[in-house]
Amino acid sequence: MKFFNLKYLKQSKLNLLFMLLLLLSTLITMNSTSWISAWMGMEINLMTFIPLMMMKNKLFKSSNSMMTYFMVQSSSSCMLLCLIMMNKMENNLIKMSFINMMIQISLLMKLGAAPFHWWTPKIINLMNWKNCFILLTWQKINPMIMISMTKFSSLIYCSIIMSTIIGAILGLNQTSLKLLITYSSINHIAWLLISLMTNIPTFIMYFIIYSISLMLICMMLNNMNIKFLNQLIKNNNHNMFLKINTLMMFLSLGGIPPLLGFFPKFKILILMIKNQLFLESILFILFSLIILSYYLNPMISMLMLTKMNSKWMMIKFNFMKFMFLIMLTNLSISILMILPFSQMMN
Repeated sequence: MKFFNLKYLKQSKLNLLFMLLLLLSTLITMNSTSWISAWMGMEINLMTFIPLMMMKNKLFKSSNSMMTYFMVQSSSSCMLLCLIMMNKMENNLIKMSFINMMIQISLLMKLGAAPFHWWTPKIINLMNWKNCFILLTWQKINPMIMISMTKFSSLIYCSIIMSTIIGAILGLNQTSLKLLITYSSINHIAWLLISLMTNIPTFIMYFIIYSISLMLICMMLNNMNIKFLNQLIKNNNHNMFLKINTLMMFLSLGGIPPLLGFFPKFKILILMIKNQLFLESILFILFSLIILSYYLNPMISMLMLTKMNSKWMMIKFNFMKFMFLIMLTNLSISILMILPFSQMMN
C-alpha cells in the first residue's frame, strides 16, 4: 500500500516539516518588533518554500522555477537588508524618504506586484496547483506585513493602479488556467494594498475570503488534472453539480454580488469613497469587470453541452448535494444582508 511505502512516508514527513516552518516564518514576521527580525522571518520563509517547489514535480522544471524564484527573492532580500542598515544610520529626512521608497520597491518585488510582476508568470507554469496556491496566497503575507510598517508613498499608489490595469489586461487572451489565475491575483494585490492602507480588518477579511476561494478552485482543478481551457471542453463529462460548483467559485472570486467574494470588495469600495478616492473606485470597478469576463471563459468551456453530455442525468442527480449548494448560496446572501447593519454600526 501507498501508506506503508517508506519513500512516501519520508516525503510526507518532510512536507509536513516544511509546512510548519512556513507557518513559523510568517508568525516570526507578524510578531517582529524590528526590521531585522521581520527580515529573518522572510528569509526562513524563502528557504522553506524552495524545497516545497521541488516535491512532486519534474527535476528540470522544478530546478528552473526554484532558481528563478531564488534569484528574485534573494536579490530583493539583499537590497532590503542593505536599506535597513542605511535607514538606521541616516538622519536626513530627504534621504530617509528615498530609503523608504527603495524599501517599498524591494517589498513589491517580493510581493509580485506590478510593475515588478515579471517573475511570477514565469515560474507559475512550472509548479503544481498546491504550490501555486501557496505562492499566490501565503507567500504574500510577509511582504504585506512589512509594507504596512512603511509610510504610504506615491510608489505604492502607482503600484496599486498599475496592478489593477496590468492584471486585467494581460489575462485576456490566456489559455493557461494557471496564468489566468496569476494575472487575476495581480489585480487582487491592488485590492489588498488599498485595503492595507485604509483599514487593516478589511484587509484581513479580504485576504481570508480570497484565499478560501482560490484554495477551492486549485483543489478542484488539481483533482480534475486540468491546466488549460481546451481541457475543460474535452473533459466535459463531469456531473452538473461539479460544473455549477466550479462556476460559483469562479464567480465568487470575481466578486459577483450574490456570492461571498462580493462582500470584501464592496467594503473596500465604501472605504475608498469615504476617503474621496472616486476616480480610483471607478477604475477598480471597470477592470474588475474585465477580469470577470475572462473568469467566464473556463465556465463557458465547462458548461458547453456536447453530444456526449447533451442530457442532464437526472437519475444520477444528487438531491442532497443540490440542497447543500442552495444552503451555501443562502448563507452568502445572508452575510450580505448583514452588511448594511454593520455599516450603520461603524
